Amino acid sequence: LRNASARSLGFADYYAMRLELDELDEAGLFALLDDLERGTAPLFAAYKRGLDARLAARFRVAPAELRPWHYGDPFFQEAPRPGLDLDRHFTARPLEAMLVDSFAAIGLDVRDLLARADLYERPSKSQHAFCLCVDRREDIRVLCNLRPSEFWMSTLLHEFGHAVYDRHVAPSLPYFLREPSHILTTEASAMLFGRLTKDAAWLERHAGVAPDEARAVAADCARAARDRLLVQTRWMLVMCAMERALYRDPEQDLDTLWWDLVERYQSLRRPERRRAPDWASKVHFSAAPVYYHNYMLGEMMASQLQAALKRELGDGPGVDARYVASPRVGEFLVERLFRDGRAHDWRETLRRATGGALGAAAFVAGLETTGGGE
Repeated sequence: LRNASARSLGFADYYAMRLELDELDEAGLFALLDDLERGTAPLFAAYKRGLDARLAARFRVAPAELRPWHYGDPFFQEAPRPGLDLDRHFTARPLEAMLVDSFAAIGLDVRDLLARADLYERPSKSQHAFCLCVDRREDIRVLCNLRPSEFWMSTLLHEFGHAVYDRHVAPSLPYFLREPSHILTTEASAMLFGRLTKDAAWLERHAGVAPDEARAVAADCARAARDRLLVQTRWMLVMCAMERALYRDPEQDLDTLWWDLVERYQSLRRPERRRAPDWASKVHFSAAPVYYHNYMLGEMMASQLQAALKRELGDGPGVDARYVASPRVGEFLVERLFRDGRAHDWRETLRRATGGALGAAAFVAGLETTGGGE
């Protein structure tokens, strides 16, 4: 039905239509994903060898006997929880205080945004988290369900990464240009901030972790962040390839194709004698079609922005501390990313901010700095 609707408007299929309407080029998108696949393949292979050895020992099976259900997450879209426990660092102070201090250190005031936020659990409330700009001016609202944990601190930073973008779009712009340049640019801003809870310099400055301990956990934090991104990347490659194939030929053997892609990108072994539409249990295929690539491109863009920011701050000794404590970070984001809203195409917005087109290099380089082994 979706394909019929898209073809009636002159598109090859629904997938192609949604990409074009979202200002993305299909050939360019998959060229980026191919670069990402090649760049992460050796890192992921090394990571998964170590993971498989641990899981095989835990379940007392040979590595060749491991199947998807051994990996904790039903789709292996999340890395198994690391031994690193950061939650104890988020109980002494309210998360809101850490949020305000974190943004103030880089020259951004979020107190008025916080005053309009709905942050804690209550009966019948949405269980998720999101940011909503009601009027494309000052009425920006964040919803969360905070608990004192690293997960919710990261989520709070993520949502306020959206909020500060909305807040700093120039109010003089026409209404239809008064929003982020693209879903990718606002997701990149949110991801940039959401990553901070595993940054040793941020933990020391804003979570009150002692300097010696912050240095001690720095490598573990970096490795946990790398593992998360590696696993998510390989999973997202499955989703993107599957969804394009789904719309190109809905009548093909999709059940087999799904496991072919899982084996190719995630190195999981399919269950024996399994014949079922397992792919269809992922809700995005039905409820949020042709969207999953945005998560991956957002991560890539966040890495590219982070690399540009550190260059701006002067790469070298002390740059990590400056990255979480210099007003130049806020100035950079406001002037180069936030202020012009949709006045420019998202590609031009990114070029102005980082000096180049979107690519996989910064993302892969960020993964490589922590090493590919276990």
